[in-house]
Order: sequence, then C-alpha cells, then structure tokens
Amino acid sequence: MGIPGLLPLLKTIQKQVTLKKYVNQTLAIDGYAWLHRASCTCAFDLVMGKPTNKYLQFFIKRLQLLKRLNITPYVVFDGDSLFVKSHTEMQRKKRRLENELMAKKLWSAGDRLNAMEFFQKSVDVTPEMAKCIIDYCQVHSITYIVAPFEADAQMVYLEKMGLIQGIISEDSDLLVFGCKTLITKLNDHGEALEISRDNFTSLPESFPLGELSEQQFRNLVCLAGCDYTSGIWKVGLITAMKIVKQHSAMKDILAQMEQTDKFRLSKTFKQEVEFANYAFQYQRVFCPLSNQITTLNHIPQPLINCRAEIMKIIGCIGSVVEKRSGIRKDIIDTKNIDHKVYERIAKGELNPVDITSKLLNREKKLRIRNPLRANILVGRSDLLKKVPRQLTVRTQSGTFNAEIPLESKEVSLYIQAY
Repeated sequence: MGIPGLLPLLKTIQKQVTLKKYVNQTLAIDGYAWLHRASCTCAFDLVMGKPTNKYLQFFIKRLQLLKRLNITPYVVFDGDSLFVKSHTEMQRKKRRLENELMAKKLWSAGDRLNAMEFFQKSVDVTPEMAKCIIDYCQVHSITYIVAPFEADAQMVYLEKMGLIQGIISEDSDLLVFGCKTLITKLNDHGEALEISRDNFTSLPESFPLGELSEQQFRNLVCLAGCDYTSGIWKVGLITAMKIVKQHSAMKDILAQMEQTDKFRLSKTFKQEVEFANYAFQYQRVFCPLSNQITTLNHIPQPLINCRAEIMKIIGCIGSVVEKRSGIRKDIIDTKNIDHKVYERIAKGELNPVDITSKLLNREKKLRIRNPLRANILVGRSDLLKKVPRQLTVRTQSGTFNAEIPLESKEVSLYIQAY
C-alpha cells in the first residue's frame, strides 16, 4: 500500500504532532486503513467466518479520541476496484490465500502462535465489515461516505472542496493524488506524524521533491513503482529522482532508457505509466454537495474529444451505471450517469462491488446464517449482564439494560431475533 520508501525520504519534513493541533477541524479517516489495523485483533474470527465486534471496538475507541478533542471525523470507505489496478489486486488476493492456507495448516498442527501471524496476513477487509462501521456512524451521527472507487481519490477530493482540513491515513499514495495535509502513524494516545505539501520545498537536495511539477511527481513514482505500475528493475525513488530531474517528459525518459542495457522495461510498462497518469488525475469520486459522481480533476476537453484517449481514461477511472439501462457502461457525459445509484452507494445502502445487492452488515449477516445463536443471545439477558459496562439492548420483545465489555457506555448494541 502506498509508494515504497517514500515516507522515509520525507522524514526531514515530518512533524511530530498530537491531534490537539486539529481542534475544531474536520479530518478524513481512511476507513479501510483503520479496518486493516483493527483486523489484527480479530484475524482468526474474520478469516474463519466467525462473529466479532473487535474491529468495531477499535473504531469506537479512535472515534471517541477525536470526539474528546472536538475534532469532526469524516470516515471514507473504498468502493469498487479499478481495472487498472487489477494486477495489483490479484497479487494481493493470491498472497492472502497463500497465507490463509499456511495459517490453517499451522493451526491444525497446534502451532497457534505462528498461525496467528499468518491469519493476520490473510484478512480480506470487505464492504460488509465497512457496513458494520457505517451502521455505528449512522446511530451516532458521524459523517461518512463510500467512494465509488478508491478512497484515496475521494479523500483528496473532499480536501480540495474544503470539506476536510487533513487526512488520517497510512497510504503515501495520497500525496501523489494531491493531498495537502497527511496525518500518519496515529497511535492510541493521539500522537502522529504530519506531512504538509507546503514543506516539500524544504526537503534536502538529495530528494528535491519540491522542485518537481505534479506531472514529474507522478513520473517519479511510476518509475519507482506504485499500485498502478510495476516500476523498473533496480530503480528506486532516489534513482528515479535523478532521472526525472534530467528529463521532465516521460516519453524522453523511456526513449533514453530503451537505448541502454542498464534498465529493464517490461513490455507493458509504457501502458502502465499512461494508465497510472490518468488514474492519479481523473479518478471518479462522489460529490456530497451535489450528490453526483464526478472526477477528482476536470478532464481537459481535448482528451474528451479524442476517442482513443477517452477510452483509455475510462479504463483507468472506472465504468459507471447508465441511467437509461441500469448497467455499467463507458460513460463520460455525467447527464447519462445514474447518480441515484452512487448516492445509495455513498450512503452504504448498496454493495459498491455488486450494485444489484444491498450492503449487509457482516455481523448481522452472520446472525441471519445462524439464527439459533441470535435467539439464545436475545433470550438470555443474564448472559450479557455478567460482564462489565452497561448498554441498551433492543430486541423484538422490548428494551433492557445489559452489560458487555466494550470501550464505551455510549454504544447501542442491536441484537435481533430471527
């Protein structure tokens, strides 16, 4: 996730801060980043399809931290995946499956300690898990949004619109998308590192990122490797910086590389770079003000008028649902897009991957599959009253106070009998 090696090269401009700095401000939260972090506490349950509220507890604890400091959270979740990122996603899925097989093998052999390490590496964060957080946000009036595609572009769009003043995430890709204030490495005490785009000019001569244009910055990460490109063998960010400083245009860079045996370019690298350039600039996002899908940046008219280029762009920013037919198509004209579908996706009503399905809360979904478990929980309030912390439990037969080991007394636990 992110640009390998970028954050260490920005160490001289990283500022140690506490969240108190952002009092009375609104900060975007990378929802999937927090879910990945939280999944470490319940990896076994997630992989084995067992119910758990531990990832919700993680969110509650972090959200309450922001609330105590008068910081308004704006939780942003990933939506559908992009075709341009399909190779990266396939590799990640392959690694998750390999780790899951190893985890189960070690677990069966009785090596629980090492098994847990592989379980953590095999967790797949899903829209159903995000829905669990969304349901909590709805109850507690916390602002959230599900992006049509990647959360990175969505968060940067919110920042551009002035709806947020910073982004809490572990993903350095955000800086390439145009993030101005990245808050990373946040701990449970509210301590973090801040990277401000305004400080790029203060970086040392060995990595003068502040001297690059936005296009050169994109060229830099494409050469070194990112989520959209495989990079070039033996070319890291320092080497890429030297190359980009010599030639500002990618076509000149690639032409020079092809004339030497020093660099190995894959057959698809040129196309990867072209697609990455479009994905970083024009990815589709949802505007919460107009309730319509749009793009991170305006697509120039000359590109729109060129059919060959616009088809490439659509492949990089995602097909969308046509209003007339209700199916995904390659559309640029926003008048033909079914914005109501994306409004429902943004609200967490529809599954962003399968728009024909409602998005179900993971834990509720598991209760539907195992109604006996739910009935036992609802019928045995004495079981819930044995543990510390009081909650309001609402059931079909009424409301009662119960005790459960969660971080907050504000949480409402909804248990339904099926």
